[in-house]
Amino acid sequence: MTGKELERKPAYEVAVERWSVDVDDEAETLADDLNMEPGTVVAVDPSDNDTPEPGSELVPWRRRELERPPLVPTWLRDREERVAAARWYGRHAYHTSAYHVLRSPKYAGRVSSRAPIGLGRVVSTTARWVADTESRPLRQAAVDTRDTGEYLRLLMRHRETVRSRAALMSVLGLVGASMVFGLVMHPATPLLVQLGVLAAVVGVLGLAGRQPDKPVLDHAVVTPRARKLTADVVLRAFIAGGLCKENDPIQFPQPIQRDGNGWRAVIDLPWGVTAEQAIKRRDRIASGLDLDEVQVWLERVRGTTGSARRVGLWVADEDPYAKPSGRWPWAEQKAEASLFEPFPFGQDQRGRLIELLLMFTSVLVGAIPRMGKTLAARLLLLAAALDPYVEQHIFDGKGGRDWKPFEKIAHRFGLGVRSQVVQALRDDLLDLREEMNRRYDVLGTLPVELCPDGRITPRLARMKSKGLHPIVIGIDECQRYFEDPTYGDEIVTLLTELAKVGPAVGIILVLATQKPDEKSVPTRLRDVIGTRFALKTMTWQSSEAVLGAGSYSAGYDASRFQRAHKGVGLLLGADDTGYIEEGLTVRTFLGDGADIEKVIDRAHAARVNAGTLSGVAAGETPAQGEEISVLDDTRAVFAPGEDRLWSETILTRLVEQRPAFYTGWTPIQLSAALKPHGVTPEQVWGTTDDGHGANRRGFSRSALDDAHDNERNSP
Repeated sequence: MTGKELERKPAYEVAVERWSVDVDDEAETLADDLNMEPGTVVAVDPSDNDTPEPGSELVPWRRRELERPPLVPTWLRDREERVAAARWYGRHAYHTSAYHVLRSPKYAGRVSSRAPIGLGRVVSTTARWVADTESRPLRQAAVDTRDTGEYLRLLMRHRETVRSRAALMSVLGLVGASMVFGLVMHPATPLLVQLGVLAAVVGVLGLAGRQPDKPVLDHAVVTPRARKLTADVVLRAFIAGGLCKENDPIQFPQPIQRDGNGWRAVIDLPWGVTAEQAIKRRDRIASGLDLDEVQVWLERVRGTTGSARRVGLWVADEDPYAKPSGRWPWAEQKAEASLFEPFPFGQDQRGRLIELLLMFTSVLVGAIPRMGKTLAARLLLLAAALDPYVEQHIFDGKGGRDWKPFEKIAHRFGLGVRSQVVQALRDDLLDLREEMNRRYDVLGTLPVELCPDGRITPRLARMKSKGLHPIVIGIDECQRYFEDPTYGDEIVTLLTELAKVGPAVGIILVLATQKPDEKSVPTRLRDVIGTRFALKTMTWQSSEAVLGAGSYSAGYDASRFQRAHKGVGLLLGADDTGYIEEGLTVRTFLGDGADIEKVIDRAHAARVNAGTLSGVAAGETPAQGEEISVLDDTRAVFAPGEDRLWSETILTRLVEQRPAFYTGWTPIQLSAALKPHGVTPEQVWGTTDDGHGANRRGFSRSALDDAHDNERNSP
């Protein structure tokens, strides 16, 4: 340090008496954590000579659990798998044998037609062998190098070889021709032997004349293209994906091996490259593998054997979603279930079971028509139906037969979008909001040992005196209700409120739409739904309308599914238990009409036994709300002598007249409600409260009266 630097003074000075340093408490805390006296010197990097205390070494049984593959393959330990394997091999052997036997005349014709070609090949090959043509390059090389001695030696050797081979072929040809001629032409030879010898000769010559691109036998089973996955191929793919370089390659912590109908590789990416980056570049990795991206799947490897840079790559032999996942496992024998436990929802690309926990979450299902949206939503409601304590409210905006069986167990039920059905849905949601508030009041009075987490438990759900059983609201084609000019906005508001705070008290929503966009499913509603399932969509924007903003940039895009992938979708979101950690591609199980009828019959019987059948299913008729005519109510608020009123003034008077119905209405909603009657808003001159004149949107008495007279006089 120079003298000038020593002479520099600080820009500000702090009095020593104002300093306050407290390190003893931290030292004591650290000493307590390390179980030693304060002031003890601890080596950061102990030397090799340091002897650990007895019992402090990491003995094998105290290390983290090791992965031990099963000694016997899973399919050998499972009786059903063994039976399935035996049946498959039996069917395969029968089909292959029968296939070739039925085509044996065609095979015989092919062999016979190729026998002359085979004869020519045999003769020409034999002639070249006898003539020792393979030594010609050696003799030519001796001539080119002017090596006379070597040439003469090769020529003598060539002549000896030709003489010996010619003699051998003469003897073999004479013996063979005599045997064949004698067997075929001798009158004492049985006909079957003659035909057999002739067939054998023709068969040998036909096989000799076969062409590589035209096999004699047809393929009894068409085997899909399956490419073996090697380390070099995987390295090439990840280099193509920009995830590693040749001088900084990926690593393989375990060998590449077969996994079901495909190959699986566990890969450690270079330092600083995350598994999430690899998942987002799935299409580029598929390009590097020279495969369709539907055959390439990546996932995080978590737990004690994983890390942020470890990724699992599974490459399918064929499109894993080109076939259905099969029948729903609970369709046949499951009598009862609990909504607090997961249920089988489908399979992933590797055929692994995917279970879904419906309790404490709401679900949004979206897709274009005829891609399995209703089947997926109906599977959720079927699983809930098997819990006899679940109360179901079912509304289908499309109508038809899809949801008709649920009427036997539903507390509330409605089909279509007729005005009375839409109003019934609105009234039901109002009742459910009151029920939600009541449940929170009840939970607030319960002791901690009965309600430890402030939400419903399986024990509380079965206590009829508390009235805290789960309630599942299923609405298919929900966009049709949202578009209703009178009640649409109110229905969306009520559903949003129920989705926000309802799941904790057992009120769960299942919404399905075939028009996934921001208008059909408002963002304020979608963003409070915890679990989302998107099947095939037309665009990535529609996919985001279901899965949420940012899902496309995270690598989740339902528009990439093919038309053939019916029932396949992206399952995204997490419930309160974290049961669904990341986005999954799921092929849902199939529940056809017959299975639905069986499940509903069992659910109905369980509710009868438990005494929980209620509402429409029990024969109760829900209280019908008063039939309200917005047109008549609007005409009634005009005082004598008033010809025109502003929309705001009309709404103020409507709220005074029917507060339960008109509270919260806006001028736009009033205009939408009067539009079906042929009444449209117009400019109305009026006076404000402070006496100033203003021109605003409103309605005239004459237009309302004309609309009323037209409807009354219409046939």
